Parts: sequence; C-alpha cells; structure tokens
Amino acid sequence: MRKRKKKELFKNLHLVNMIPNLATLAALFIGLTQIRFALGEQWEYAIVAVIASAFLDATDGRLARFLNSCSRFGAELDSFSDFAVFGFCPAIVMYLYCLSRLGRPGWIVSVFFAICMCLRLARFNTHDIENIKGPLSGKFFTGVPAPAGAIIALYPVILHNAFHLGIFRNEYFSAIFVAVSGLLCISRIPTLSIKKIHIKREQYTLFLLCIIIAAGIVFAYTWKTLSIIIFLYICSIFFTARKAKMLLSRLNDQTITDK
Repeated sequence: MRKRKKKELFKNLHLVNMIPNLATLAALFIGLTQIRFALGEQWEYAIVAVIASAFLDATDGRLARFLNSCSRFGAELDSFSDFAVFGFCPAIVMYLYCLSRLGRPGWIVSVFFAICMCLRLARFNTHDIENIKGPLSGKFFTGVPAPAGAIIALYPVILHNAFHLGIFRNEYFSAIFVAVSGLLCISRIPTLSIKKIHIKREQYTLFLLCIIIAAGIVFAYTWKTLSIIIFLYICSIFFTARKAKMLLSRLNDQTITDK
C-alpha cells in the first residue's frame, strides 16, 4: 500500500514540469540581490535586478501553461516571490537610497509600500481562487501590477541615473513616488494589460522591427530610455482609466437596453 502511494506521489514529477518553478526561483534570487547592491550603493545594478526579475516573472506563467505544468504550488510560490522581489526589496532599497534621511516617517513610507504590495497580491490570489471577475477584468488589470508598482517606486533612482539631478535624490520627492506607487497597487483603477494586447499577423514584421529598434535605443541610452518608458506608462494610467470608464458606460447602457 505504501509503495503504491509513493508511486502515485512521484508519478507526475518530471524535470520539464519544474522549469516554471525554477524560473520563479531565479527571479527570487535575482530580485533579492537588490538589497546587496543597495548596501553597496550600486543603485543601477539594483534597478537591473528588478527589471530582470520582472522579465522572469512574466515568463514563468507562460512556461507553466506551455508545458502544461500549472499547479497551485507554482501559483503560491510565484506570489511569495512577487512580494519579496517587488514589495519587500524595493521598500528596503528606497529606504537605503534616501528615505532613511526622513527618520521614522521614511521608514513608515517604506513599510506602507510593502504592505500595499502584500494587500494587492492577497487580493489577486483571492480573486483567482474564488474566480471573481469584473466586467472589464478580461481587458485591464485592476490597479498597477506588482512589477510595474516596484519600478514606479524606484523611478527616482532611474531618473537620477538618467539626468544626475539632485532633486531625484531628494527624500521628499522619493517618498511621494513610493507612497503613490503603493496606493496605485491597491487601487481599483483599470490599468494597461500587455497580456491583452494582440498583434495582427500582417503586423508581425513591423512589430518585431520596432522591438529591435527599441532594444537598440535602450542599449545605447539605457537610463534615459527607461525613464521615458516609465513616464509613458504612468501617463497611460489616466488614458486607460478613461477608456475603461467609457467601456463600462457602454456595457451598462447595453444591459439596460437588453432589459
């Protein structure tokens, strides 16, 4: 009887099925290294670690679906990794960057951001488990997703690397970004979902060409390009919220008409 249970336990364990979880652990390892770089005041490497973790975070779910290895364990591992990489670590990095100069208020702002990220991920997991969906959940994210929230919180570091202006190391300026980023994460504002953007077949070549050109520009002017991309993303929040409001109004009008 025990041998049968052991066989059933290990029957579906294949190396291929572990690849998505290994990608998640790689994102966790790279993301936690933010703190090491921050302690050495290597702020640019801390930003690179966050971006690399965000890339792996976007990859592990797709790998799981592609390899047909989705599991509750993988989902929970991904969620804990996201909190550590995009919640806890950026809060510590920003505190070491300049918020420590504010004393206790600076620490409160850092903790506030981490708590907001925790609440966001808890809400996401709850909606996923209970299959809660809103009328626009298939088109937009609810609030700013964890990787984007972390990068917005770290935006002053990126701006300082790009333009080398003293204002971007100002503790009050940085505190505003960290606090606002936390609020955006727990908000119910509809935000842009890259996963929902579809490229037509006839546009594939143009799209790939644009990606190659963009990659070249990022390589040549890394920090300035990143600062512009993040600025455009922040601006997109206002336009996306307006578009979502219009779509929701149309859905409500259609529902009233159908009745």
